[in-house]
Amino acid sequence: MRNFMLKIILLLFSFNLFAQTESDFEIVQIEGFYTYGWENSSFYEKTQDNLCPPMWLEFDKNLTLSDSLQKVIFDDNFDGVFLKVIGRKKSNGNFGHLGAYTSMITVSKIIFVDQKKTLKNNFVKKKL
Repeated sequence: MRNFMLKIILLLFSFNLFAQTESDFEIVQIEGFYTYGWENSSFYEKTQDNLCPPMWLEFDKNLTLSDSLQKVIFDDNFDGVFLKVIGRKKSNGNFGHLGAYTSMITVSKIIFVDQKKTLKNNFVKKKL
């Protein structure tokens, strides 16, 4: 019985080691390009002269998006739409589809959307 209780305590302790806490998140306001598609929800943070590697993007379950905003963000959004958002950013992990992203942002507020400014027409063409 004692061994069984010890195993339970160790098991619970090991879960606690890997549980995420609020200190694992950084509240950020960032802007960049969001692309959405089949097994893809990528956010490319904009820096002064370039874009960062993509991070996985999720929308907070309490965030309500209007129908028109959903259409802009999700309908065939393979070219990327420009967003300025506030959210909780996590880094140094494996996030998203197949754990392919090293960071993730959970958007809690959308500040600005520019559907005319896309990843395709504002970044790729300038670099070619």
